Amino acid sequence: MSQIHFEVIPPVRDPQEPVFVCGSLPALGSWDPTKALPLQWATSHHLGGINVETGTSFEYKILRGSWQNEAVDAWGNVLPNFHHDTWLDATRHHTVADWKDRYAGRLTRDGLHSNILAGRRELLIWLPSTYASEPERHFPVILLHDGANIFDPATSFTGVDWAADEWVTALHAEGVLPEALVIAVVHPEGYNEENVSFRDVDLSPELGGSGYAKFLVSELMPYLDARYRTLPEPAARILAGASLGALLTFYVSLNHPGIFGKFACLSTSFEDVSQSLPQHSEQLLALEWMTALPSGVRMYFDYGDSGLDECYEVYHAQLASLLHSKGWTDQFTVRQIPGGTHSELSWRGRFGASLRFLAS
Repeated sequence: MSQIHFEVIPPVRDPQEPVFVCGSLPALGSWDPTKALPLQWATSHHLGGINVETGTSFEYKILRGSWQNEAVDAWGNVLPNFHHDTWLDATRHHTVADWKDRYAGRLTRDGLHSNILAGRRELLIWLPSTYASEPERHFPVILLHDGANIFDPATSFTGVDWAADEWVTALHAEGVLPEALVIAVVHPEGYNEENVSFRDVDLSPELGGSGYAKFLVSELMPYLDARYRTLPEPAARILAGASLGALLTFYVSLNHPGIFGKFACLSTSFEDVSQSLPQHSEQLLALEWMTALPSGVRMYFDYGDSGLDECYEVYHAQLASLLHSKGWTDQFTVRQIPGGTHSELSWRGRFGASLRFLAS
């Protein structure tokens, strides 16, 4: 016999709701959802397991209790059956993009050629349901980097997405956040001749970040404002990212004022690719040298206390000290997240907290 464990990360709305695995084995209900295997909620996952005779192949699906609320992908499509061949003990990891009965809005693809970057950048754009039903209405914009990790667990390199569309939908339902367009820039794949990822070239101010920042403010935002019904004003624009994406977000806040009014920086890599110590961090030095900060700006910073993020405490302490010394008291927050790590799973939960702060 082999033990098969299931670890399921649910959507961010009502994550503790019961989750079941229903499949072709009697232990999974033999496709009867009323007899499906119930999973147990444990902090961020639903967990459960079965014993299976070695050599057995089986199929299964994830649901909340009936076929009307089974899991769907990031595009709203019902997922095909998952398949597993049993030879050894195994753990099956899944992130549910959304549920069939709750999927809202529409995820679409777009893209544009950048003269600044001398290449094309793909875009993933999530439109709320009212974008189609209210054709005269204009919407705020939330713009993020690392587009492959933002909406779709199937494209995220860790199998865990940020659930950005889910957060906007859930926080709007709570009355915290207005409905918004959520746009994510997808970076090129691969590495250059120095074995540096093209993603890092885009996002590192020490590499190509200055050009990527100019692309955002002088090509991408005008393109979005012309093609979509946006609110083209800083107060209605959020720029967000994590790690080097957070550093690039911070760079934009200092070097391109008047474009975005709100910034979310999660696990900001102030050391950049040169691994600079806090006293030599180019972006912290740039902040120190500024005589005035952009007016009307609101900023969220956080870092975890585990793994790589644990090393970021001294950088963020210096950041907070500099911002306080320049008179920013109510415009920003710097938070240490207990148990927070440098990972998509951690940023998934923290992104919701950043939106709550920026909306307050």
